[in-house]
Amino acid sequence: MNNYETLWKYLSYSCTSTQTLTFADIYHIAKISVDSEFVRRKNEAERYGISVMKINMNNGTVLFARNGR
Repeated sequence: MNNYETLWKYLSYSCTSTQTLTFADIYHIAKISVDSEFVRRKNEAERYGISVMKINMNNGTVLFARNGR
């Protein structure tokens, strides 16, 4: 399992409708940085029922939402 899968699985279990995580939270959960690689791989989250709704670089947060299944 790669680090992105760790994050997507964490969110698939913990996110009820929407959830905001800080960049530090994401690093703590999956040991990944929110950078260009994160942006390229964010669509992988859809396989786990999660969407990356907004990346706020100013506040250092990412808004995730659970997809309707």
